Amino acid sequence: MKRLLLAAVMAGASALAAPAAHATRPDVIDGGCFFNTVADPSTSDVQVGVIGDVSVTRTGDVPFLPIDATVSCWVEVNGVEAPGTRFSYSGPGAQAGADRASYAAADGAIVALCQSVEFADGTSKVEPCPTPLGPFQVPPQPILDLLGATFDFVDSTACPPLADLGATEPADCLPQLKSR
Repeated sequence: MKRLLLAAVMAGASALAAPAAHATRPDVIDGGCFFNTVADPSTSDVQVGVIGDVSVTRTGDVPFLPIDATVSCWVEVNGVEAPGTRFSYSGPGAQAGADRASYAAADGAIVALCQSVEFADGTSKVEPCPTPLGPFQVPPQPILDLLGATFDFVDSTACPPLADLGATEPADCLPQLKSR
């Protein structure tokens, strides 16, 4: 009886010490990929900047136990991976890094930042790319055009009477919102 109990206790202890071959809860990543780009003033459609990752990875079964992982980040333009924008960052429980990136994106293009994670235990986490991040103009150009036309109309209507009161230039009598 003592041997049987001891064997059961030893089996239970080894189960606690060694993680299961397959996790019952998925591994976790906190943080992740980022990017920051701006339009290159020398070209009309090229965005330049950085792409990178700052993340911490841990097992799902033991909440605070770090796990090695490789995080890959890339940019998609209109649903297609932009060439030269995929970078990977590895580490034992923490990953960090940044690289220069550039990609072509015409006005109105749908740009999304994507990521995948390969954990050391052989599991992975690949999610669909999130909602597009831009480049979008806020407010959109049609709104700016409408506001500009409205101010032009008010300016042309209000300025002549104001000229009698001392306004010498149209800009002196009412500020204009120009989108051009």
